[in-house]
Amino acid sequence: MKNTVILLVDDDEDDCELFIAAIASLNKNILTTISNNALEALNNLKIATVLPDFIFLDMQMPYLSGAEFIQELRSIPELSKIQVVVYSSHSHETLKKLTNDFSSVQIFTKPNNFPELVSTLDGIL
Repeated sequence: MKNTVILLVDDDEDDCELFIAAIASLNKNILTTISNNALEALNNLKIATVLPDFIFLDMQMPYLSGAEFIQELRSIPELSKIQVVVYSSHSHETLKKLTNDFSSVQIFTKPNNFPELVSTLDGIL
């Protein structure tokens, strides 16, 4: 069975730990890597031999915002088809405005509790 590969781009260590725990609880074949910096993530994707199936992306990131990251990602043909899921503490309406220019981007507001996070991730993956 093929593994699903996820790249989480988030600079909040606590949120990353919670995300990894939620993924682990799904009992699916999922490999997750984390980048704490959107610019670093983009540079790593450009040279990667294995691309992720999903990128979970926080919008407020150092060096390169989430919107700038998506814009750069979509401009590179080899990377443009990766499914991006905006995963942020902004309200859903704010996220819709921030990602309005990008089709094929899913969004969800970081849930307030673990079971909701697990449920949301299970629905996406």
